[in-house]
Amino acid sequence: MKRRIIAIGLSIAIIIAAILIVKALSSGKKKAGDNNAKVKATLIQVVKPAIEDVSYELEATGKLIASERLQIFSQVEGQLLNSANLFRPGKTYRKGETMLQVDVEEFRMTLLAQKSDFITSITSILPDLKSDYPNSYNAWKEYVLNLDLQKPLADLPKSETTQEKFFLAGKGILTSYYSIQSAQEKLNKYTITAPYSGIVTESTAEAGKAVRSGTELGVFINPNKFELEITLPLSSMDEVKVGTVATIHSSEIKGNWQGKVIRIGGDIDEQSQSVIVYIGVSGEHLKEGMFLTASISMSPFENAMSVQRKMLSDDNKIFVMENGVLRHKQVEVLMKQGDKAIIKGLSADAQIMKTVIKSAYEGMPVRIN
Repeated sequence: MKRRIIAIGLSIAIIIAAILIVKALSSGKKKAGDNNAKVKATLIQVVKPAIEDVSYELEATGKLIASERLQIFSQVEGQLLNSANLFRPGKTYRKGETMLQVDVEEFRMTLLAQKSDFITSITSILPDLKSDYPNSYNAWKEYVLNLDLQKPLADLPKSETTQEKFFLAGKGILTSYYSIQSAQEKLNKYTITAPYSGIVTESTAEAGKAVRSGTELGVFINPNKFELEITLPLSSMDEVKVGTVATIHSSEIKGNWQGKVIRIGGDIDEQSQSVIVYIGVSGEHLKEGMFLTASISMSPFENAMSVQRKMLSDDNKIFVMENGVLRHKQVEVLMKQGDKAIIKGLSADAQIMKTVIKSAYEGMPVRIN
């Protein structure tokens, strides 16, 4: 009987001990689980952008070109004189200064011969004028007496009658006169002068080189007037007009320049739905061929947020923290520019995840660092 009582007592003791062990193990697992849950919550940083009117600038980069740019071609035949040796890239000329000279002596002699023949022709008709058109005789006599071979021809005396005009035409006077006028105009083309103060940027001219009509001799620009050609989205044309002010800067040199829109292209690029805009600009250190960036201030977006562009996913979603987990929210992207993005669609108290985590997912446990 005693043995049975002892056996029962031992059994009860073993059962109680087992229950206690099981409870202890369960409690340990629960604590370990709680600790593990705390470890799994990823530390992140969050921001709360204000909902406000967000200003922005439209930016575009383009190439600088001279607005006054002259490709110089020879319009006559002949040999370039010594002035061609000075016509080199970097050489500056003032307005009206001689840049290039083609040997004109042979042509000048031909023109003098034409004028001499013209005087002879008028002299030969003076007797006929005196007898048939006495009212015009003195005018023609005075005209021929005042002719100077070294000067351009003066205007012809006015014909008194139609018959007189026919008479002069029949004698070849009118033909000779206009031929000399044409030659006189051509004479001026042997000397090439600067149409404005500027600088040579290209040159193929060499002293002694024979040129023909149409031979390219160089490029001459005004270094004080430039145009920046940029491309802007069609959607911006409601605000960008002729006269719109732009701030221009370079990534290569210091400084800012002020410019204004002077022309807007008349067509659009079908693929990009963009328009070419030309901005007039001038200033120190600007040179043709530079790439510059123009910034144009636009009307602000109302009730919007400005965030880091890296926070947005490719499908325009953004992670926000809600109740200790991440939620992927769809937003409306109003503008992407540089490293910034302007968005709508979040509440004023939204906690946006600032930390970039490639492995982030919907429902991911997080806590603020």
